[in-house]
Amino acid sequence: MIKVTIKSFFFFKIKSFLFFFLKNIKKKYKILGPFFMPKKIEKFTLLVSPHVDKNSRDQIQIKYFKVFFYIKNFDFNLINFLFKNRNIDGLFLKYIFL
Repeated sequence: MIKVTIKSFFFFKIKSFLFFFLKNIKKKYKILGPFFMPKKIEKFTLLVSPHVDKNSRDQIQIKYFKVFFYIKNFDFNLINFLFKNRNIDGLFLKYIFL
């Protein structure tokens, strides 16, 4: 069994990749998922001028989106396909063989 985890800052990139990925793989392999995790939000406050005015601050927020699914049966062709489509801009893909 393979666990595929997709992480990104942009939700539409994850959805478009899932559509492409699952369309090509669902025909031959059994898939559990996709399971959407709750988005993770990190907030930062930066002081713009720390010496004079403490009230001048900038606030930054970063959102992370995460999806995972399982592929039950796999072969060499699937592993080749996974590693060929590993480097996609804006997505972090992680494969775990269970």
